[in-house]
Amino acid sequence: MKHLRSRPALAMCGRRSQLGQSMVEFIIIAPLLLFFCLAIVQFALLYQAKSTLDVAVLEAAREGAVTNGSMRDMQAGLARGLMPLYARNTSTDGVETAGKLAELASINASLITIVNPTPEAISAFAVQRRYPESGLTYTEIPNDSLMYRDPHPAAGTVNIQDANLLKIRVHYCYPMYVPLANKVIYYASNLIGRPAQNGIFSDIPSTNGFGNPQHPDRQCNIYLQDGVETGRYPIGLESEVMVRMQSPFRPAAAANGKAPS
Repeated sequence: MKHLRSRPALAMCGRRSQLGQSMVEFIIIAPLLLFFCLAIVQFALLYQAKSTLDVAVLEAAREGAVTNGSMRDMQAGLARGLMPLYARNTSTDGVETAGKLAELASINASLITIVNPTPEAISAFAVQRRYPESGLTYTEIPNDSLMYRDPHPAAGTVNIQDANLLKIRVHYCYPMYVPLANKVIYYASNLIGRPAQNGIFSDIPSTNGFGNPQHPDRQCNIYLQDGVETGRYPIGLESEVMVRMQSPFRPAAAANGKAPS
């Protein structure tokens, strides 16, 4: 009888033991599960940012194609394309704020590089042309009557049709703001080893302030302390696009971009 009566107690003790084991397992797995959830959210935002950047770069190239390759106008086109990343509401003030933030990002957090026309193509095809209506003379690659122009004025250069293709590359520093995941991705993308004395969860920057990156993105690199204060760690995103020039390409216009503030 005593043996039979002890069975419920043994069963209850077994259930408590299993409950305790499950609790320990949950405590172990919960931080990893939380991190993976945060990482998924951050990577989804990165995908959205890359898609937005692709459209913004196309907008910038189209703007440059009709404005003689003007860097200032390409920066303006890029800013318009980046506005969705900074829009928080659809009110007039929200749109205005997004426009200002995107404009700053197009100047301070982005680098537009003109891949084509190359310096060799400019040297081979650029001519001086005077415009009587304005009385101004510009050095430019002709954009009219291309089929009647000499396609190969110098050995080793592209033809004049290819010289009228505008190809740009944009390197954009996207601020990641999902907690923990942003810091881990920032460290991993820069190949940072031993970022601080207390490891990756520490808020203390290393001696050189950059976390000793082995493969740094120098344009997007920030001091770790800045990331701690703002909660935003940048990662470099790149996009390229090529369009046909709709106006003569002018080297002077390509050099008139706004300087970072």
